[in-house]
Amino acid sequence: MPDIAIHALTKRFGHVLAVKEMSLEIKDGEFVTLLGPSGCGKTTTLRCLAGLEEPDQGEIYFGQRCVFSSKKGIMIPPGARGIGMVFQNYALWPHMTVFQNVAFGLAQKGMPKEQIRREVASILELVGMPGYENRYPSELSGGQQQRVALARVLVTRPQIVLFDEPLSNLDAKLRMTLRAELKRLHGEIKATSVYVTHDQLEALTLSTRIAVMKDGVVQQYGSPQEVYHFPSNLFVAEFMGNPTTNLLPCIVKVAGPSPVLGIKNTLQNEFVLPGAEGLVEGQEVMVNVRPEDVVFYTTPQDGTLAAKVFASLPTGAECIAYARLQGSDMEVVLRGPEEEMQCLHLDQLFWLGFKRGNIFDPQSGRLLSSFGFSPRKE
Repeated sequence: MPDIAIHALTKRFGHVLAVKEMSLEIKDGEFVTLLGPSGCGKTTTLRCLAGLEEPDQGEIYFGQRCVFSSKKGIMIPPGARGIGMVFQNYALWPHMTVFQNVAFGLAQKGMPKEQIRREVASILELVGMPGYENRYPSELSGGQQQRVALARVLVTRPQIVLFDEPLSNLDAKLRMTLRAELKRLHGEIKATSVYVTHDQLEALTLSTRIAVMKDGVVQQYGSPQEVYHFPSNLFVAEFMGNPTTNLLPCIVKVAGPSPVLGIKNTLQNEFVLPGAEGLVEGQEVMVNVRPEDVVFYTTPQDGTLAAKVFASLPTGAECIAYARLQGSDMEVVLRGPEEEMQCLHLDQLFWLGFKRGNIFDPQSGRLLSSFGFSPRKE
């Protein structure tokens, strides 16, 4: 399977700059997700890879083959790029049966009928749809239609597969099921894959690497663990995760290996960050702590923050508590025995500590340091 190399890709729509000088290397067989809010340029990038949009500048290579170059005047059309594309709206022919939809690409290649029959049967088995050959799309559920759309693309054995938010029209339970199917299929076919979504959970569960985008610019490109636990800036920290991350504007009161910080505007509300390094007394920082990395105490502890329960939302396996403290509010994810999660009540006083997190410059948004993490392996 080929690598994908994007060099200084730029695409404008009139005065709107959709993608700005993007450079990205996608390795052979990787599953890379373009992730970001609406209007960040992820779908435009995918359409440029597919040949459905012509960029204004830059180059795109599939392996050693240049499929677009503004300098060389190369623009290979979509049908000649050797890719498969799975769309959001399934795009099945309504007048064709499942067999005919899946077999269409093979028939166009002139494959013998008996071989087509074998290939279609094999791919329908792979996507969990054997026995549905004679049904029409209108006789299938949304999840079944998406499986057929996948089969139609994969049966031609493309070396590169592009996914344009293929699960966004499905309900939450079915999305989870099809994520597992997609991950299994990618492990079997090993095609180099580029996936577009605005769903962070989808990106975290499916990807080998994630490119987080904002305003046409890649903010961070790394493994799911890297972009979740070590966000390169405040935008990535805020965008990743559900429930959303906690951000505390603070001032360093005492520097050192375990600095004392005060929440800005209410400096008497102090806490300690063990393992935070490189902070200077009087420095303004933004402390980022994921809800699951907040420690909940029912009695006062040294270096913790006093807070009250503003709301408690049990979800079954866990409880999301909204903590109100002087100067800021926080979300806390509690996991443990059912009786512990049920004991929370409104305005209950408790204390918060932080297991791990990140510290950012509030002006530039850049990452200054991390605390509480084990040493990272190179």
